[in-house]
Amino acid sequence: MSSQLTSNPEHAAHGPSALAWARTIPGGIVSLALLLAGTWFLLTGLLEIINFGFRQPMFDQFKMYPNYLMLPFPDSVLQLENGHRPILPNLVQVAEAQWFSANQNLQLALGGGSALLMAALLAIAAWRAPEASLPTRAACVATSCIGIFWLGNARMLLHGSELLHVYLPGLFLLLGALAIYRAAQASPVAWMSAATGCCLCATFSFGSGIAAFPALAIIAWYSRVPARAIGILGLGIAVALVVYLWILPGDDGVRDMLVFRPIDSAATAMRWIASPWINAWLGFAEPPLYPWMASSASSDPIVHWLSVSANAVQSLLHFDNRRTGAIFVGMAGFCVAGYFLVRQAIRREPLAPVHCLVFALVLFVGAVAAIIGIGRVGNFSTLPDDVFADRYLPWSCMFWLGLGILLLLQADRSSRRARAAALVIALALPIGLMPSQQNWAGWGEAVYRIGQQAGAAAISDVFDARVFPDDDSAQADDVLRTLELLQQRKLAMFSIPGSGRLGERTGIGESSTDVAIWMDNVELLTDARTGLPGAHVRGIVMSGIRRTSKGGTLLFIDESNSIVGYALPSFVGKEGTTPRINMPRKRGFDGYIRNYSADQRYRLAVLDPDSGVSTPLSPIPSTTK
Repeated sequence: MSSQLTSNPEHAAHGPSALAWARTIPGGIVSLALLLAGTWFLLTGLLEIINFGFRQPMFDQFKMYPNYLMLPFPDSVLQLENGHRPILPNLVQVAEAQWFSANQNLQLALGGGSALLMAALLAIAAWRAPEASLPTRAACVATSCIGIFWLGNARMLLHGSELLHVYLPGLFLLLGALAIYRAAQASPVAWMSAATGCCLCATFSFGSGIAAFPALAIIAWYSRVPARAIGILGLGIAVALVVYLWILPGDDGVRDMLVFRPIDSAATAMRWIASPWINAWLGFAEPPLYPWMASSASSDPIVHWLSVSANAVQSLLHFDNRRTGAIFVGMAGFCVAGYFLVRQAIRREPLAPVHCLVFALVLFVGAVAAIIGIGRVGNFSTLPDDVFADRYLPWSCMFWLGLGILLLLQADRSSRRARAAALVIALALPIGLMPSQQNWAGWGEAVYRIGQQAGAAAISDVFDARVFPDDDSAQADDVLRTLELLQQRKLAMFSIPGSGRLGERTGIGESSTDVAIWMDNVELLTDARTGLPGAHVRGIVMSGIRRTSKGGTLLFIDESNSIVGYALPSFVGKEGTTPRINMPRKRGFDGYIRNYSADQRYRLAVLDPDSGVSTPLSPIPSTTK
């Protein structure tokens, strides 16, 4: 009996012998390392949202808020936005303006919650993958967390409305896939109706959501759901298209975006699907995709290796990584995905929940690639590298997330060598992504500060053109119009207690002796709207942070005790590694003084909104020379 046990390697690996421990302990170590890596990416991504999710209107929100605030409901949520119809995210923003002073927190909470639920659904299904080994299941869990919370997607993870645009339709897609799994077991009509509802919600969360219909229809066919039940999805997409293209306002704007150039569209789709590889690795080749990629190569050994290997690929194959190289990477991804999809179509084997979810992701993003190839080919022909922009990146990450899990599960079933190779790659992935996780976390902190500066400038009635958009996302006129509307309704930055008292005299309490403030020299500027002089002040609360942050508003007062400007907490205020794994206080602040005069003496104070009394904290330094 003993010889029979030891002659079977797989059996012996689970037996109580020393050899079993030799085999299971390395597997356990690998599994633990992968789970810790996935947890680190998930934790740092979530904390980045909590700590530095943008708390002020940003980017194209300056174009959208007039619709939310001036149009009657439901027109306020039905308008076309950049070719999309994000009705559900618009409902959230209108509700937030109505009940939460447009403070962006509701968007961040619901968007961040959607991203977390996506990662959780994928991770749980992968952990329960039938007949998969422990290290492979751990690798799939890590892939789920990394694919969603890699901070290469920081632009979309930290901006409340973008969070909803990306992860709300993604969550509905996964919920629809699980509904189809249940439809294959029992009550197909009821569960396919639920899946159709999920597709409709995805469609009216963002334009890409329409791709959920064909993706889930194929999953239903794979799962042998009866044709009459699948027909419910067909009815749903017909209704969605009619409403989307011909009934809702601005329907001409949707149809005008369609451009039919098949070869260019195919190349665009392949370059777009390769975007994560360009952003995380191949874009380090000369000339780098982003300036930080070159500046970090000399100090960070991982970045150095990424740069050397990316340049080696580019030199060896004699093509530009971001053009021809991206096409080949995208083509390879589509070919591998096609292999799995065709094999499943031939076999029509029952799908486990994990396969329903990852096939749905792959099919969904494949359809989105086709939509982008048709709808954005003109834009990307003019600006080729925009196809790799952070605002398009999360969807292509979902494609590789789904494909990665399929490859891991396939390797696990193939052979020990294939499993070992897959696990080595799974272990290398978080290491290779660590520099971008760190750099994009730093980007998030910097942009958060710019947003807080913009908020402080707005309530101080100083238009600092450096901190407000004036580009394709929103023009200066859009910004000024939206700021006026927000001020009239005391929303967003204008909802801060005491922010409406600019120019008024304030009562003065005793100077605080338990607060120490460091401030840089005042930076002079000219108001881009009025031409009047202004000043930017930045500083750090070195001690006494509770006194300045607990229910008070930082402001500037002149010699007559009139309020002449405001400051907002805007940065942590001390050096620290990024991404952060804690929730530090923001001791740093940025503020503005309206109609600044070098002949006046100014003080920083904290206003108690209940009593209306301001406590002086520190004199303002002189201007920069």
